[in-house]
Amino acid sequence: MYERFARVFHEGPYTAFSRRIAQNFIKILKNFYIRGNKVLDVACGEGTFAVAIAKQGFEVVGVDISEEMLKFAKKRAKKEKVSVVFLRKDMRNLDFQEEFDIATCWFDSLNYLLDYNELKATFEGVWNALKPGGVFLFDMNTVYGLFMASQEGPIYIQQSGENIFEVQDIEFDLESSVATFYVTVFERRKENLWERFDEIHREKGYKIKEIASALSTVGFTFSFYEDLLKKTLLSRFTRRLWCVARKETKE
Repeated sequence: MYERFARVFHEGPYTAFSRRIAQNFIKILKNFYIRGNKVLDVACGEGTFAVAIAKQGFEVVGVDISEEMLKFAKKRAKKEKVSVVFLRKDMRNLDFQEEFDIATCWFDSLNYLLDYNELKATFEGVWNALKPGGVFLFDMNTVYGLFMASQEGPIYIQQSGENIFEVQDIEFDLESSVATFYVTVFERRKENLWERFDEIHREKGYKIKEIASALSTVGFTFSFYEDLLKKTLLSRFTRRLWCVARKETKE
């Protein structure tokens, strides 16, 4: 996954999401009285968020399943002259033990888990990775959010740059709550020569009660929000869910 798409992601508008979170990260931590310096960034991608908060003084470990994404992440850290540990790991099989104060997982990453048991396994791995009292911050597209995204088409331009042109078409299956993204990319190879490739990505929208069940089964206490800065609660029209999940301290 993300082998050819890694460069498209790296050079496209996608990184703006991670930059915005990084810019507000300390505010978010203060908003929820979260302390600690060691951060695990799950599904870190090409490292935008991990590198940005490392520049703020956090000790960061980023994990991702894509080798190509990690190559870009390591180049970004080197360019920015910060130390970040990047490891190739599947978020469904994390093997850390009480090493981190904070864990994060941003921008649709958890929606790529199409099976409830995989979502629960990921939450369990994060729970194990956190120290007692640690906090897991993440976001997910809601069922409503993915459905509404599918209504923006039929085909829309995701990015149009000097060297990359990308269009997407989204179909949403109401029965499974899975959105299928048909991605077509044209990359400039020479002045008047473009190469096309196509990818298919799938994201599942989970019901709020399913996410809550997975978190509570693992042992987290948690709250859901529509906005972490304003602490706005969810509504029926929330398109992106944000969560603050805590691993309670041992008695």
